Amino acid sequence: MHLPDLRVDELTIRPWQPGDADQVFRACQDPLLHRWVSGLPRPYLMADARAFVGETAAAWQRAGTALHLGVFDEEGLAGSIALNALDRARGTAELGYWTAPWARGRRVTERAGRALVHWAFEHEGLTRIDWRATVGNHASRLTALRLGFRMIGTRPAPDTWLAALTRENLTLPGTEVADSVRRAARVFGGDHPTIQAGTLTLRKPAEKDVSAIAACRNDPHVVRWLGVRLPYTEADALQHVAVNVPRRWSGGEGAVFAVVDRDDTYMGSVHLELTGTDPAAGEVGFSVARSVRGRGYAVTAVRAVCGWAFDTLGLTRIQWRAEVGNEASRRVAEKAGFTMEGLLRRALVIDGERRDCWTASLLRGEAA
Repeated sequence: MHLPDLRVDELTIRPWQPGDADQVFRACQDPLLHRWVSGLPRPYLMADARAFVGETAAAWQRAGTALHLGVFDEEGLAGSIALNALDRARGTAELGYWTAPWARGRRVTERAGRALVHWAFEHEGLTRIDWRATVGNHASRLTALRLGFRMIGTRPAPDTWLAALTRENLTLPGTEVADSVRRAARVFGGDHPTIQAGTLTLRKPAEKDVSAIAACRNDPHVVRWLGVRLPYTEADALQHVAVNVPRRWSGGEGAVFAVVDRDDTYMGSVHLELTGTDPAAGEVGFSVARSVRGRGYAVTAVRAVCGWAFDTLGLTRIQWRAEVGNEASRRVAEKAGFTMEGLLRRALVIDGERRDCWTASLLRGEAA
């Protein structure tokens, strides 16, 4: 295999050498690398570093199955970049990368990755380069998007993002994604937030909320308008809290908040879903326990989560939809500042049935 000699700005991209072991060992003590890089030995020993830079990477290179390179600056190691699963017959490979903890924030892997991918297209005859990452690794996903990768979808068990890049879609140096995409990567790559809303608090649903969630979901009013499948048990509520909510958050699909009072008692929920097709738009939904309806809790929660979405995620537009006839939900939306836009025929699916719905929107700058 012909080895590239690549330089980008202050970065030098070259094959690993035995003398790099100390820096590789130091970088691979980082918990984030162990969280996101599959196959990394734990604990990572000096022997692992020596074997990788002195033997393993070179063996893969000789076999023509992978090309692993180190990324260096004036201070030393800055990261790693690789083409894995090389298949010249098909013209494909898979891009992998990591940044040393002390070099993060400088777009090291993006710049090095762009140089390596360009080289692979020009000199190795590749026609498609794939990318994958564990769902939740938003920093890696952001780098891939900046390079021009097109998201394909998610593979389950374990949940993995998949994307692909062809030569014509490789971006130019300095390419940036939309502001809302960058913000979403930062937000969903961190912990679930807590939002104060007057006397109410919006927080991540917890196991102690399970009984109250089940009671709310079995309320006839909620069942009628939201299409909850009955019976909705505490086991269902626990699955929602322990699996569904974290999965939606880590995937960047949306945020679910429990609405609680001063005593941290569950009063309902409010959620924001990202549309997927428009990174600057979202949709809000909500429900409150029967015992506190009419007290303005839903309005307060909707205003708070919309304000958070505009300020933190950088959204431009938030949509509300409800089945025609759901007057209570419509009153909440109107009091929260949403502008009614009309009726969409058969646009809402509840219990597998398509139903007419009202639609309204709130734009950035309109939130109270």
